[in-house]
Amino acid sequence: MAFHWRIVHSSLGLFVFTTLACFPLSATKQSCIRKQDNFSSIPETRYGSNPHPTSGAILVLYHMVHTFLDMVQPNPFPTDLIKTFVNNNKEIEKNYQKILRYEVGFIVCAGIGLLFFILMPLVGIFFCCCRCCGNCGGAMYQEQTESINCKRKTLAAILFLVTTVMLAGSVCMFVSNEKTTESLQDNGTLLRIPSENLKIYLRAILTEVTAITNSSTVPINSVTGNLDNIGSNLGVAIREKLGETIYPALNSAFQLAQGIDETNKRLLLINSTAANLLHQQEVLEQNLTAIRQNINNIFNNCSSQCVNAQDLLKDLHLLTNFNMVPNMDTEIEALNRIANTNLSSIVQMGDKAFNDIPALLVNQSAGTVSEMKKSITDVKAQITNVTKDFPILTSINSVINMIDDITAKIDIYLPLVQQGDKYRWIVGIVLSCIILLVVLCNYLGLLLGAMCLKPDVDPTERSSLSNCGGSLFMVGVCFSFIFSWLLILLVFIMFIVGGNVYSLVCKPWVNDELFQVIETSGLTANVDLAQSLGLQNTSLNINSIYNHCQKNMSVWKVLHLSQTFNLDEHLNLNKYTGDISSEFDKLDVNFSGIVLLDKQGKQTVKDFLNTGVNDLNFTSISEQLRMPLFKKDLYVIAEKLQNNSKTAPEPFKTDLNNEAASLKELDGWIQSNMMPNIEILKENIKNLQANSSQIQVNGNATLSKVDSAQTFLHTKALGIIKNESKIFLDCQFDYLIAYVNWTKTMITENLARCRPVADAFDSVETIACSYFLDSLNAFWFSLGWSTIFFIPSIIFAVKLAKFYRRMKTSDLYDNGDSQFEMNPLQQ
Repeated sequence: MAFHWRIVHSSLGLFVFTTLACFPLSATKQSCIRKQDNFSSIPETRYGSNPHPTSGAILVLYHMVHTFLDMVQPNPFPTDLIKTFVNNNKEIEKNYQKILRYEVGFIVCAGIGLLFFILMPLVGIFFCCCRCCGNCGGAMYQEQTESINCKRKTLAAILFLVTTVMLAGSVCMFVSNEKTTESLQDNGTLLRIPSENLKIYLRAILTEVTAITNSSTVPINSVTGNLDNIGSNLGVAIREKLGETIYPALNSAFQLAQGIDETNKRLLLINSTAANLLHQQEVLEQNLTAIRQNINNIFNNCSSQCVNAQDLLKDLHLLTNFNMVPNMDTEIEALNRIANTNLSSIVQMGDKAFNDIPALLVNQSAGTVSEMKKSITDVKAQITNVTKDFPILTSINSVINMIDDITAKIDIYLPLVQQGDKYRWIVGIVLSCIILLVVLCNYLGLLLGAMCLKPDVDPTERSSLSNCGGSLFMVGVCFSFIFSWLLILLVFIMFIVGGNVYSLVCKPWVNDELFQVIETSGLTANVDLAQSLGLQNTSLNINSIYNHCQKNMSVWKVLHLSQTFNLDEHLNLNKYTGDISSEFDKLDVNFSGIVLLDKQGKQTVKDFLNTGVNDLNFTSISEQLRMPLFKKDLYVIAEKLQNNSKTAPEPFKTDLNNEAASLKELDGWIQSNMMPNIEILKENIKNLQANSSQIQVNGNATLSKVDSAQTFLHTKALGIIKNESKIFLDCQFDYLIAYVNWTKTMITENLARCRPVADAFDSVETIACSYFLDSLNAFWFSLGWSTIFFIPSIIFAVKLAKFYRRMKTSDLYDNGDSQFEMNPLQQ
C-alpha cells in the first residue's frame, strides 16, 4: 500500500512539474494575425455585349471599297485645315489650294463621273440618230467571212464576262442595300447597348467606392475583436514574457515541495520497515536459539557416535543487528508538521495568481479599451467619409441624365430615319433592278442567240428566237443609255459624301487620330469636361482619356483625380493612431497582488531545512544493511547437518534431519518476510541519503529564485507591459495601415477601370462606320462599277446583236469565192 501511494504521488508531481515547465518553452513573440485576403474585392460588373465588327464574305467587298478610297485619298489627315476651319472659317477661303490638293483624288473621280454624266446621254442620242440613218450597225446587212463564227463566239464570251461582272455588282448592290437597312433598323437596339454600358459603368463607380470603404469593417472589426480579447492576446503575451523568469522559480518551489513530501514518505517507510525488522529479528533469534539448543543436545547425547558439529553451531549466530537503525520519530514528526502546511498548494496558489494575469489585464484595462474602441469608431467614420467626398460621384447622376437625353433624342429621330430608309431601300432596289434588267437582257440575248442561231442559215432567214436575242441586246443598250447618266449622278453624290466621311471620320477614328484632332483643333474649346465632371484644378484631354481607357486604366489615373482629391489626407490615420497610442500609454497593470510564495510557504521551506534530516548518519545504517544475516546461508548449514546425520545412529539421525528441516523452513521464512523489508530499507535509505545531501542547497536556491522572481515581477513587469503593449498596438496599426494601403491601391489602380468607356465609343464607331457607312459605300461602289461596265456592255452588245438578228440583205459566201446575191428590200 505504501509503495502504491508513492507511485501515484510521484506521477501526479511529474505531471504538474511538466505543466509548469512547458510554459516558458511555449512563450513566443506576439504574432499579428492579419487577414488581408478578407478585404472585400471590387464587385465584378457585368456589361452588355458590345456590337462586333462585321465579319463574313462581305468583308471582301468592304476591303475593296477601303482600298479604292485609300487610293483616291492617300493624303494624311488634314489636321491643319481642320484647325484653320475651326478657329476662323473665313481663313478657309485662303487655303482653297490646300483643300484642292487634299481632295484631288475625289476631284479627279468627280471629273470622270461628270464626263460620264455628260457624254453618255450625248453618245446615246448620236448613236440613236446614227442607227436611224442606217449607220452604226443600223444597216440590216452582215458580211459573211471565214472568221464570222470565231468573231461571234469571242464577242459572246467577252459580253458574258462583262455581264457577269455587272451581275456581281448588282448582287453586291442588293446585299449592301439590305445591310444598310439592317444597320439602320438595328441601330436603335445597338445604340442602347453602349449607352446602357456607360450608365452601368458610371453607377459601378459609386458601388466600387462604397465596396472599398465598406471593406474597412474587416480591419476595424478585427482590431475591435483584438481589443475585446485583450486578455488572450496581450495578457497571454505579457504572462509568457514574464514567465521566462517566473516559471523557473515556481518550478523550483514545486520540486522542493515534492521533495518534502517524498522525504516525509520515505522517513515513514524507513521507520516502519525498521520496526518490522526489529520484531522479525527477535522472532528469528528465538527460533535460532531453540534450534541451536536442540542440535547441541543431540550431539551431546550421541557423543562419539556422531560427528562433531560445533562449527555448524557457530554459523547459526545472527550477524546483522537492526537495533543499529536509529529511531526517526523526531524527524518524522517535524516533517509531518511541514507536510501538513501543504507547500504544493501554496506554490499552486502563486502559480494561479501569476497565470491569472490575462484576466487581471482585462479588469484593469476596461476603461482604456473603451476609449480606444471609440477612436477606432472615429477611424471608420473617416474612411466612410471618402465616399461622400470622392470626386465625380456627385456628377455621375448628371452624366447619366445627359446620356438618357441623348438616348431619348435618338429614340425620337431614329424612327424618322428608319422611315426614310424605307424609301432609300426602295430606291436601292430599283437601281439594283435597273442593273439587273440590263444584265437579264444580255444574258437572255446570249441564251436565245446561242441556242437558236444556226450558223449555216442565211442571215435573212434566222429564227425569230435568235432575232429576239439580238433585239434584247439592243434593249439592254437602250436601257444603258437611258439610265447610265442617272446612275452615275447618284454614284457621284454618294461617293463624295460617303468617301469623305470615311476619310475624315471613320478612318482616323480607327487609327486613333480623330480624338487627337478634335482636341487639338479646338472643336472642344467650349466644352470643359473637367468642370462637367465637377473636377477642379485639372484639365482633361479627350484623346488622352480615350487612349488610357483603351488600356483599361483606372478612373483615378484617367481623370487625374490626384490633382483634385488628396487621398493621403482623407486616409491619414496619424491623428487617430496618436490618440489611440496616448490612451494605450495610460495602461498600467498592477501586479502587487501576485505573490509567488507567501510567508507561510517560505517558512515551510526554512523549517524543512532545520528538520535535521540532512544530519542523519546513514553510514552506519548502510553498513549494517550491507552485512549478511549469517556467516553462511541457513540452507547450506541445513544440508551439512543432513550429511552429518547419515553416520549417526537412530534415533539421533532422525532428530538431526528434523532440525535440518527446521533450518530450511526458517530460511524460507527469512526470504519471504525479512529480505523484502531489508531491500525496502536499503532502497529508501539510499535515496534519502542521496537527496538529503542536496536539501540545504535546493532549499536555499529555491528561496533565492522565488525572491528574485518576486523582485523581477515588481520592478521589471512595467517595462515588459509597455514593450508588449507597443507590439500589440503596432500589430493593430499595421492591420489598419495594410487596409489603407490596400484601399489606395484599389482606388488608384483598380477602381472603375474604364475600358467599357472606350468600348462604348468603339461600339459607336462600329455601328456608324462598320455597319452603316461601309454598307452604304459598298452600295455606291457596286453601283459605280456596274454602271462603268455599261460602256463595254454597250459596245459588245451592239456588235454581237448583228450576229443574232435577222438581216434584210443576204451575203452568200461559198467555197472561198465571193458571190453576192442582192435581195430587194421588202416593202
